[in-house]
Amino acid sequence: MSENYSNYLQRFIGYSDFFKKKRIKSIGKSLPNTLTFIRILIVPVFVLLLVDPSPYYSLWATVIFVLASFTDWLDGYIARAFDAQSILGTLLDPLADKILVMAALIMLAANVNEPRIPAWIVVTLLSREFLVTGLRSLAAVKGFVVPASEMAKHKTAWTFIAIVCLLIKEPYKVFNTLIDFQRAGMIFIWIALILSVLSGLKYLYDLKRVFVEEHV
Repeated sequence: MSENYSNYLQRFIGYSDFFKKKRIKSIGKSLPNTLTFIRILIVPVFVLLLVDPSPYYSLWATVIFVLASFTDWLDGYIARAFDAQSILGTLLDPLADKILVMAALIMLAANVNEPRIPAWIVVTLLSREFLVTGLRSLAAVKGFVVPASEMAKHKTAWTFIAIVCLLIKEPYKVFNTLIDFQRAGMIFIWIALILSVLSGLKYLYDLKRVFVEEHV
């Protein structure tokens, strides 16, 4: 009797572990797209916070921007860990990133009385994004994959740092050092702008070769 009970208990534990693993795997496969949707849905909240340029709301907008950017890394990590890459995720993930960054840049330039970033810089950065994204999509339709260059990855990193600094804006002491986040943000956005233009020209050169070779 005791032996039978032990066998039943072991089977129950085995079935429980099996269903637990299945459930975890199911959650892991759906979580990346869920995080991407959350990142898109949180953009209106982020924009509303920036309508009021006060330091209080700016700090909350900064928190949301950093957390949303963290979910970009997190959903990619989970997708790779659970082998959960999907066509929907491949489409939505970069789109969600661009929506968040575009919203941040536009709102930073939207304050007519005291813009945190010149509008022409925003126009240049966004124009480059639309142009490169459109050309890469066209190349993909024709069967050519143009991977992100190292310069473009650095551009993305500097843009993120610049936006965070410009969102904070006000001078704050960090480790007993007073940091002017507005000035720091402008320095970083200039670095991002230069990398954006240079990487954009490189994409144009690479894609030109792709389309020229196709017609040769």
